[in-house]
Amino acid sequence: MWAVGRYDLGLSEQELWGLNLKKLNALMERYNLVHKQKKKEADFRAGIISSTLANIYRDKKKKPRPYKPKDFMPQKKKKQTWKKQLQMVEVFNKAMGGEDKRGGS
Repeated sequence: MWAVGRYDLGLSEQELWGLNLKKLNALMERYNLVHKQKKKEADFRAGIISSTLANIYRDKKKKPRPYKPKDFMPQKKKKQTWKKQLQMVEVFNKAMGGEDKRGGS
């Protein structure tokens, strides 16, 4: 708690220990919200630079559509369902020469 208050939130010792937990939590939530937004903005700026460079050297015959900043930004990963995970295990098991001993498949 001390490190978050002093380092991340930039509070003085007096300011930090003068806060109750509700106020400290509100500051931490605000910090996290701002931090996420700044990260998105930084990712977008990097995407602009990357797409600009990629478009400069893009072979327009092979890649007619110009690159966009979002093409170079991190994508949210979808959670796998247990069914999809099971399907992947079945494929891997078969590829490795394994045998399905469940009886039904």
